[in-house]
Amino acid sequence: MEKEELLQNIGLTDKEAKTYLAILELGSSTIKPIAVRAGIKRTSIYNFIDHLVELGLISHAEVSGRTHYNAISPHRLVEIQKERTRALQDSLPQFLSVFNDQASKPKISYFEGPLQVRNIGLEVKNCHKEVCYFWPGNELTEAIGGEDYWNKINDLRVNSGVYSRLIRFHGKDHLWEKSANGLEYLRETRWSPRKWQDEMDVAIALYDSGKVGIFGTREEAYGILIESQGLHKSMKMFFELMWDQSTPAKPGEG
Repeated sequence: MEKEELLQNIGLTDKEAKTYLAILELGSSTIKPIAVRAGIKRTSIYNFIDHLVELGLISHAEVSGRTHYNAISPHRLVEIQKERTRALQDSLPQFLSVFNDQASKPKISYFEGPLQVRNIGLEVKNCHKEVCYFWPGNELTEAIGGEDYWNKINDLRVNSGVYSRLIRFHGKDHLWEKSANGLEYLRETRWSPRKWQDEMDVAIALYDSGKVGIFGTREEAYGILIESQGLHKSMKMFFELMWDQSTPAKPGEG
């Protein structure tokens, strides 16, 4: 990298860099030789020299009634860079206070209609070890692709080695291929208390990728996928409370 480019990288303008290099090469010099070496008009070079003096890169002294300019050691360049870095670090809280940090905000994706809502189920492929479901019944299964679709989701999950814990509702569900409780399908099912079976109409999936999937009813036909560690943590706590109060399904049941 050229010396001029290096100087511009620490904040000098093109002409300031040329002026500084001219003085650095000439040593102590009056204005005319500096202007000639830098290739800058003598009438305008004073502006650049004044700024270099302010930065502490050059000094000046009167010798026999004429102003001579001298370059300060190039170590000063490193000091300037350090000073600017410290100033930026000191100002960082001010910038952070107005920073629109998208990474810290939940990412919400909305899906409308059965075909779009099915995309939420595919999130299982991004899970690491486990997915947990509140699943209110067969009506919702049929509304989102039916058994064929969910068999594919189960195959995807099992092939990825992702375990499933499922809270289901007696009287609103039925056994279908690959829905049964058991290690064959890496699934543990529990039946919710009957007092709750009419209280839950939407299905909820808790993916350990930090996302919460919400599947709306057949009539509303919507879905929401929310990426939020805080929401996932809270919903997982609710799941565990309900899980503890639910009845384990028998092998092959579900």
